[in-house]
Amino acid sequence: MVKKYLVALAIAVFAAACGSTEKLSDQYSGFDLGNYKNYDFFEITGPENPEPGFEENIKFLESEISEALASRGLSQSSDKPELKLNLGIVVEDKVQTRTTSLATDPFMYSGQRSYTWESREVPVNTYKEGTLTMHIVDAATNTVVWAGTASRVLPKKNEKKQKAAQEAVAELFEQIDN
Repeated sequence: MVKKYLVALAIAVFAAACGSTEKLSDQYSGFDLGNYKNYDFFEITGPENPEPGFEENIKFLESEISEALASRGLSQSSDKPELKLNLGIVVEDKVQTRTTSLATDPFMYSGQRSYTWESREVPVNTYKEGTLTMHIVDAATNTVVWAGTASRVLPKKNEKKQKAAQEAVAELFEQIDN
């Protein structure tokens, strides 16, 4: 049984809220969803102790992808699907920094009428960055026929996370359609 590899921290599905998308490789430029009739998802495994809402978030993400595929004429089928979708989600804690400048950061007194100043990075904020990777696998040949990824800063407010996930899935499918 093929298992889905998933690395998830904290709020897993919200990695779908990623903003920029890109194809991992141009080798997938000839891929056409119109050549397929059905699909299914690989089994998703997550952390041993998932955050509250983990399963619901994954189901929401799968639902958004299913809607996008249905609008392109594919149906979900667990009985010999032509395509299998593999989702990878990573959420990382990040620190936003800025570089010190003479205009905003004072000289430091170092004693005996001596002052010093040096440029350095200072932290100003923390945030979470999420990355969603989607591999579309041709089940007959067991080869990846398309891969894409989306990354962005995750919203902090719960009410904005589902909308961000919808936008990220839409961006991935824009890449597929191009």
